[in-house]
Amino acid sequence: MQEGVGNPDFKNEATYSEMKYPDVGFRLLSLYRYWNIIQYYFPYKNLIEEDWKNVLTEFIPKFVDAENEIEYKLAVLELIARVHDTHANIWGQDIALTNYWGVNYAPLEIKFIENNAIVTDYFDEKFGLETGLIIGDNITKINNELVSDIVKRKLKYTPASNYPTQLRDLAKKLLRTNDTTLNIEFERNGKSEITNIKTFSTKEINIYSKYQNNDTCFKFINKEIAYINNGTLKREYLPEIWEEIKNTKGLIIDIRNYPSDFPIYNLSKYLMPKSLPFVTFSNGNIKTPGLFTYTKSLNVGNKNKKPYKGKVIIIVNEISQSSAEFHAMAYRVNSNAIVIGSTTAGADGNVSSFYLPGNIRTMISGIGVYYPNRTETQRIGIVPDIEVKPTIEGVKDSKDELLEKAIELIEEEK
Repeated sequence: MQEGVGNPDFKNEATYSEMKYPDVGFRLLSLYRYWNIIQYYFPYKNLIEEDWKNVLTEFIPKFVDAENEIEYKLAVLELIARVHDTHANIWGQDIALTNYWGVNYAPLEIKFIENNAIVTDYFDEKFGLETGLIIGDNITKINNELVSDIVKRKLKYTPASNYPTQLRDLAKKLLRTNDTTLNIEFERNGKSEITNIKTFSTKEINIYSKYQNNDTCFKFINKEIAYINNGTLKREYLPEIWEEIKNTKGLIIDIRNYPSDFPIYNLSKYLMPKSLPFVTFSNGNIKTPGLFTYTKSLNVGNKNKKPYKGKVIIIVNEISQSSAEFHAMAYRVNSNAIVIGSTTAGADGNVSSFYLPGNIRTMISGIGVYYPNRTETQRIGIVPDIEVKPTIEGVKDSKDELLEKAIELIEEEK
């Protein structure tokens, strides 16, 4: 076990990196290795919702019968998906899987809004406009296949803790292809249209541009409402920022992102009047494999005679994952805090990575993370006090409906 944290360290498992398509013996080793790691060192085996022994029996023929590299890796992906852990996937650049999903991308950002595949942005504005699709269009078919059928077909190869997070990840892959064009059927204002759109390699469009141009970590919505982007907030900024925030009517903490720092304790000391418990963990055991024990709760906040008196609105959604969820758990301890948004990714805690034969890098959530009363966070995620989801009309009007709700809650009279 890792010192200090207690998550398992699988450092002795060989990678067999020279094998792109291992023979049947090594493929079975891959299955047995993964099965045993989950059986004895996965803190959330009780949440899998099926008898893990039966999964082994089911997958033996899948691993034996895999006739090539991609069939083997898809079998691995399908196995990983059965543990329902957003931390668990095949990570890193894998050429076979890249080719399976497609090396080219349409210049359109897609998200599932109201259970529809909606165009929400362009990866490249010039190429995006050239497609003829606009923000708010609902894509219903891709290459003559219903989007709903594509989702059903590929869901088993999309590991995640819950369905909204599976859709989050599938949306990024819907418009990938190895061709230079895609045939798209879409709906706009109740009418269906069909068009062919060009696709591009990652050398031609930057699919990560949106995440590389983060907004400032702090601003005022108006003179009474402060806003913090938890994804770009740095601990060192807080003393100066807090002087401007401390007397405001409300503070919005946006956690629809992943922290670039770990400001959890620094910010909490301003929010809480005293030290308060917010989380407890469970750790596995080397001497008794399969045994997990709870730890003492961790606290946030210090004795503070002048804690923040305004409302604290915490915004989360399916992008909020792992450390982001951990931060949300801490900030919501504030007595004036309200969490709004939707189901988070439901995967918290330090990860343990390991390799399967064929140099397949994967990982699991290595410790259990719970509220102090031992309520689960895995799969469930951070449950909002008020559920707010984007709407198609809101996307069309370029509204941030979650942010608007946060402002509304602060401006309400107590």
